[in-house]
Amino acid sequence: MHCLRPVLQLVLLFLFLTPSSIKANDLDESVLSDVHRILQKRSILDNVALDDPRAPCRNGGIFAGGICHCIKGQTGDHCEHFECVKGLSVGFRFDPESLLFNEPCICEQGWKGEMCDYQPAEKCGNKGEWKKDRCECVGSYFGSECQYTSKCVEGFLRNGRCICDVGFEGDYCNKIICVYGTPDLKNRTLSCDCPEKFAGRRCEKCKKHGPLLEPFPHCELDPSKKKHIEKAAEHRAKVKRGIRRRIQIICICVVALSVVAFFVCVGRCVHKNAITAKNLRNREDTAERHRLLTNHVRLQKFEETVAQENTENTEAARAEERHRRKSEPAVLKLNVRQKDKKDKIKLDTKAPVTRKDTR
Repeated sequence: MHCLRPVLQLVLLFLFLTPSSIKANDLDESVLSDVHRILQKRSILDNVALDDPRAPCRNGGIFAGGICHCIKGQTGDHCEHFECVKGLSVGFRFDPESLLFNEPCICEQGWKGEMCDYQPAEKCGNKGEWKKDRCECVGSYFGSECQYTSKCVEGFLRNGRCICDVGFEGDYCNKIICVYGTPDLKNRTLSCDCPEKFAGRRCEKCKKHGPLLEPFPHCELDPSKKKHIEKAAEHRAKVKRGIRRRIQIICICVVALSVVAFFVCVGRCVHKNAITAKNLRNREDTAERHRLLTNHVRLQKFEETVAQENTENTEAARAEERHRRKSEPAVLKLNVRQKDKKDKIKLDTKAPVTRKDTR
């Protein structure tokens, strides 16, 4: 029933628009537009299935206004030929079951399709290569004509198509649309090289912001506020000069204080060294005085001891002299006796030697 419904509608429309019921001059343009709208929805096989050799318009064409209105894909005065783009129509000889005329068009070399309307190399485009009567897709493309993709960089996939986010385009949504500037192809980043006053990934905003700047896309100073801007610039320059002066004064003071501190430290070190040397000299002088005083005391004690010993020796010598004087005569006598005895011993020892020699 679903297959017969469009056929019945077409037959009723055909009967309604026959020459017996309407003339060419009385044909309503809205009716013709409806006819064309209906005919454009049909396929070639549907046209052939509706072919009637007895009808003035073949292959499902509709006769209206004194001419045949052919379904899309058909042409000719009686809709007997096919609209071959680059080829020759087989006309009435078309038979899907025939070995020779199973295609509606005999295509020229390098052309394909029912209507010889595409070249295989162009059918795959730059997404694949035509090999063995089919497209061998490259990258993330797939499908009979490499019309679908499985990759989406800036967007989301829907039914094999990449629906790009705002500001991006391309089959993979991998091409950025710059509001201002140009894509950054040198670094191969998915961003834009923006002019001086613009910023953002797509140069879609102003580089500087402030109450005195006009909004995007002007991004420039408001002429009405130019005086305020100039005054503000002068004030900023004055403040900067004051700050520089203060910094210079502070630097000079710091340098001066550093020099003073340096000399103070040097003077303190010199003074400390002088005090240390003075203390050392004082200690040496004190030690020397102590040594001299000790030696003097020792010498004095020694002299006292020597003087005492001399006194004692003198007294002993005097006592001995008195004693000697008292005992001198007895000593002299003893000495004479001892001398005589020695002489006698010598004589006794010499006498035998002389006798031995005489013998």
